[in-house]
Amino acid sequence: MKTANRISGLPKYVGGKPIDELQRELGIDKPIKLASNENPNGPSPKSLEVLSKSILDVALYPDGDSYHLKRKICDKENVLPDQIIIGNGSNEILELISHAFIEKDDEVIMGEYCFIVYPIVATLSEAKIIRSQMPNMTHDIQNIIDLVTNKTKVIFIANPNNPTGTKVPKASIYDLLDSISSNILVVVDEAYCEYLVENQRMNASKDLAKWKNLVIVKTFSKIYGLAGLRIGFAMGDNEVVDKIQKPREPFNVNSLAQSAAVAAMDDKEHLEKSFQLNNSGMLFMKTEIVKMGLKIYPSHANFILVDFGCAARNIYEELLKIGIIVRPLENYNLPNCLRITIGTQVENERFIIGLKEVLGVLR
Repeated sequence: MKTANRISGLPKYVGGKPIDELQRELGIDKPIKLASNENPNGPSPKSLEVLSKSILDVALYPDGDSYHLKRKICDKENVLPDQIIIGNGSNEILELISHAFIEKDDEVIMGEYCFIVYPIVATLSEAKIIRSQMPNMTHDIQNIIDLVTNKTKVIFIANPNNPTGTKVPKASIYDLLDSISSNILVVVDEAYCEYLVENQRMNASKDLAKWKNLVIVKTFSKIYGLAGLRIGFAMGDNEVVDKIQKPREPFNVNSLAQSAAVAAMDDKEHLEKSFQLNNSGMLFMKTEIVKMGLKIYPSHANFILVDFGCAARNIYEELLKIGIIVRPLENYNLPNCLRITIGTQVENERFIIGLKEVLGVLR
């Protein structure tokens, strides 16, 4: 019964509505989805080429150690293979960290408006969730330091943060690491770090050498365009990674995902194209939304958080009726906000036209 109560109290992850679901429900032709922070460029052409060949091997079990992908990550991040763990999306790694490091009644610190998987995995481990302040939707590192007690076991920080898009300077994260016990694990989730210029990202090689209690989590779901294959990774001290590996299921990452990820890391042209498309789209969207008199928050990812100053559910539902899927955020305790992914220029323009139409009707 106790376990059942814990499960019933979990915050619910609600993903962006699938395109075909909207088509089934409303019969809308050619809807657009700006809800799940996917890459509008799609996957790398090199990944697609590799996938067409790798499909022939799906009758075989994948490499359980992800040998080739680990070595590709080693080359890029200048770390060792035993400092890397590969997961079925970065979500699985967050769950493995919880299994390995969080026990009943431990304290786990996370932002007031953090990625919803953090409270899910902490609750499953029967931990006490401690929420840090996020003024202007941004992590307050000093507040996190002030909340640390002798019961603190793990601190989760997404940088840039989802769902707000805000970031803190990595120097502030270094201050946090210097200010707390080395027995506390600091998990820096960099799912959106490729949308930052390189010197704003964590430096895995140098940072992991200095702080043994640091874990850096990344994903291939965002700028690499492989969300449907579910693959991510984390880097940390070899002893920390070894502990995270222990609850990992065998063959947790399929062979197609591994091959596509290796190819994606080789395609610098696709990464740059995706980066530039996001920059131009972000500027367009921010400019047009501000013209409407709406509040937006600084974003350093591939989405924007728009505050409508009133419950945003009706706006979300009216946008659905004209074939535009965005993300409502009641489950993040942000009922007045919608999160909108930056799409192609055509998609962005369609969204702006649609939002003006909806706001005109509702007002």
